[in-house]
Amino acid sequence: MVQSVYDHTNSRQVAQVVNQIVQAIDSATGNVNLANTATSTTVSNPKVTTASSIYLQPRNANAVTSGAYVSTISTGSFVIAHASATTVRTFDYLIYSA
Repeated sequence: MVQSVYDHTNSRQVAQVVNQIVQAIDSATGNVNLANTATSTTVSNPKVTTASSIYLQPRNANAVTSGAYVSTISTGSFVIAHASATTVRTFDYLIYSA
């Protein structure tokens, strides 16, 4: 959990809070290529919990038309359902956990 800044003039405290925010966000993002000739792709990430929200952002034109969506969220991973294809379809993802 990120602590609050109680004294904005205390540069050490501000730096500590900023570093905590960066660490929390750093491994909560990534990118994935959808598996070719398959209809699902599993992404493993320790930041994922059953209460997480996963946001996908297409990274190339093939990804835009893939029909991909997050079908399952489990502790440590999520599954993207999609049509089978032989093209490279890349997505960026963001894991949001309240």
